[in-house]
Amino acid sequence: EETEQLTKSHIISAILVFAFVWGALWAGTQGVKIAFYSGKDENGNGVGQTASSGSVALTAVVVSSSSPAAITAPVTNDLSSLTVLVGGDVMMDRGVRVIAQRNGYGSLFATVTPMFKAADIVVVNLEGPITSSSSKTLLANGTLTKALSFTFDPKVAKALSAAGVTAVSLANNHTDNFGASGFEETKAYLADAGVKWFGDPWNSSSAEAVITKNGIKVALVGYYGLTSGFDRVIATVQRLSSDGDFVIVMPHWGDEYSKHPSDKMRAQASALVNAGAGAIIGSHPHVIEDHESIGDVPVFYSVGNLLFDQYFSSEVKKGDIVELQLVKNSNGISLSGIKIQETSTASRSGIDLVGEPQVIR
Repeated sequence: EETEQLTKSHIISAILVFAFVWGALWAGTQGVKIAFYSGKDENGNGVGQTASSGSVALTAVVVSSSSPAAITAPVTNDLSSLTVLVGGDVMMDRGVRVIAQRNGYGSLFATVTPMFKAADIVVVNLEGPITSSSSKTLLANGTLTKALSFTFDPKVAKALSAAGVTAVSLANNHTDNFGASGFEETKAYLADAGVKWFGDPWNSSSAEAVITKNGIKVALVGYYGLTSGFDRVIATVQRLSSDGDFVIVMPHWGDEYSKHPSDKMRAQASALVNAGAGAIIGSHPHVIEDHESIGDVPVFYSVGNLLFDQYFSSEVKKGDIVELQLVKNSNGISLSGIKIQETSTASRSGIDLVGEPQVIR
């Protein structure tokens, strides 16, 4: 009896092996889909499921591609994305302060606010400190002066936040117009409004801002090109890049109203790229300058004025907002696309958008 049971067992095993081999050969000629299932749906078909814990036991099955009950395994997309907008010089004293006092600070950004709020990170160069001091460029009697020492009303910080600005660069020649105390006030007002800052007029080390969103780390580095400290900026870029951050450098450099970058700017841009910069977007000339790629790194030497009270030529009334589209996967963070949105201050009422965004790559 025991021998008979063993014989039956051997026969059953042989039949199962034969059926499995035959089925595999048949499936190879028909095309297969591999699916995992746990349980059945209302029609009795296996239900695909992704394991979320060890308590779910999944069974692999082979089904014909022509079978109406074919089950396709769910596709996992581990791609993360992020949109960063970078604009140029924002100066909120003198003539701009006049407009703000008449129409409100929010009116200055009304046109671009929807665009800013649709992005993940928005960055601009803040061309002056935010302090409680009286303006030297707009007197109490409404007279404009020729002073080039700026200070912005404390309302500016909350106006920037309300418009969707995430961070501002303080690496420029006007941030210290009201001295060290004015610099400290600026940081305090920005912090209170929830706006990050980075860079300073002295190119100090560890003055960067790192923002993590959608699983992507973006490091913002400021550079004031009219003073010393470029070596410290290079070291900062190297450190952040080695940490795996996507590094955006915002240099405040070059000659005012020059339409083309100098040889020094080009050499420094190459050095920043070699240090690990992922994008370079500059300001200070008050006009739009050339842009190019060094390797696969975009370099915008100057994106011009975003909000300024200069109206003496068509060039100073224009600016560019650069849109960087970042993606992250198992290979790291990369730049998937670039657009440029032209802006204008010709209406003398704030920032206006001109046309549709231009795709660069």
